[in-house]
Amino acid sequence: MLNKIKKLPKNISLLISAGEVIDKPVSIIKELVENSIDAKSKKIIIEVKNGGKEYISVTDDGIGINPSEIELAFESHSTSKLSTTDDIYKVSSLGFRGEALSSISSISKIECISRIKKNNFATLLEIKFGEIVNKTKVGANYGTKIVIKEIFYNIPARLKYLQSRKSETGKISQFVQSIALGYPEISFILISDEITKFITNGDNSQITNLSKFYKLKNIDLIDINCKENNYELSGYISKPDINFGNRSRMNISINNRVIKNTKIFYTIENAYKNFNNKRFPIICLNIKIPFNEVDVNVHPQKHEIKLENESEILSFIYNNLTKILNSEIPSNSIRFELNQNKVISNYENRSSQQDLLFDSDESISLKNAIPLLRFVGQIKNTFILCEGPDGLYIIDQHAAHERILFEKYVNENHPNDFQILNINRYIDLGTIQNNKILNEVEKFKEMGWDIDESATGEIIVRNVPHVGLYKTKESDLDKILSIISNDLDNNLDTPKNIISKRLACHTAVRAGDKLDDSESINLINELEKTSIPWDPHGRPAVIKLDYQNISSQFGR
Repeated sequence: MLNKIKKLPKNISLLISAGEVIDKPVSIIKELVENSIDAKSKKIIIEVKNGGKEYISVTDDGIGINPSEIELAFESHSTSKLSTTDDIYKVSSLGFRGEALSSISSISKIECISRIKKNNFATLLEIKFGEIVNKTKVGANYGTKIVIKEIFYNIPARLKYLQSRKSETGKISQFVQSIALGYPEISFILISDEITKFITNGDNSQITNLSKFYKLKNIDLIDINCKENNYELSGYISKPDINFGNRSRMNISINNRVIKNTKIFYTIENAYKNFNNKRFPIICLNIKIPFNEVDVNVHPQKHEIKLENESEILSFIYNNLTKILNSEIPSNSIRFELNQNKVISNYENRSSQQDLLFDSDESISLKNAIPLLRFVGQIKNTFILCEGPDGLYIIDQHAAHERILFEKYVNENHPNDFQILNINRYIDLGTIQNNKILNEVEKFKEMGWDIDESATGEIIVRNVPHVGLYKTKESDLDKILSIISNDLDNNLDTPKNIISKRLACHTAVRAGDKLDDSESINLINELEKTSIPWDPHGRPAVIKLDYQNISSQFGR
């Protein structure tokens, strides 16, 4: 026999709603802190005990709740932030649904004390698992304080799945840090088990908060301030050599709303990818987008958002960060230390030391940064040693040639010089992979390749460009095209850059290739014409050993 359809009682429907919005202590704190921010608070105090499982308190100095509306505030779908259906599609506040206080009150005991500025008294409202048990006048400061106890007491299954005190406290701390970075004008205080974890000054300085939370200095960070059409990107990102082992220090906000968006994370990580770094940058970025182009009503906890022009926004982020990062050239120095007749070398990669050697203006070529060099010789058929007026310069022949070829391909400045293959080369990577290459035939032709589609859908390679010192080997063609095909499918970079990077990498002179003096001198001259001393993957092409440092090692 089929069960009859019936309307759920209010207490059950509230618990279901609460389960969607509130799943752990940090969810409660997120909702309450966002309400405090919407209330124009300048100071927010968060206190927890036992990871929030035993006690949560959020106190602010905001505008408060009117005594006549305080009970309504805890009713489902009660809000001061929406009036019409149009408001849902251009939400500017952090909270808007009117679900949070109702959901929290249904799974806990609540005390809410609130005072508006025009009153000389505050209102205390006590709620026990969704039922109001007391309302009275009390004395208190301006603003609102909400105390929550016995969380999930009436939902033991949810309580059972909460993690340890340390784990829940860590989630709370990470959220409060992230929101504090997004709102440096507000002072945040986090107290856990009666110990003050941190206090932010509320001095409107993200640098101060980044220093407090992550021990970063001004010199470790790059200031971001980009505008394009209706989009703005602002905040700070770490220099490529400053990083972390996971994404927990990647703080992203859209219109000052802390969000988690995998595509934005990947886009930012791709901008750093050229620096040969498998770790994660430390960032604090806010993306301003017209409110009507952002749908914040797609996730119960408002962690995720939907962007109307997602591809355009991702390109805006990637292109600007890539341009800025490429202009930040980290320093490269070698320090020698003598220890029991043993020489120990240590390669350092710190942006802060580079100013003495390279200008960060991306429009300046290396000709203006590197002095006239005298070729000395080739070391292990891999490095080219040069003498300059201020030190010894060591050039990685593969990285240098790769940078030269990359810029020639991208700028279409390669010679119209083809390497003639003995016969037409037919390459079959499979239908899908073939089509990815054939879709970009014009890009290949711009870079000097004579490439086309055969009658049977294969790739025909008739000629390939000969640029500089090294000729593409026929045996490399299958591998190069296969790698390019995969990159085109999994890379946010432009097709031309993707193709250029791979062609440059696989056609450049290799480590171990013997170069004669004229070839080495030619490579040095060509490198000086490029924009930055890195290969396209972010590895250094040239480093300097300063004469002063060398002399100091000999006690001079």
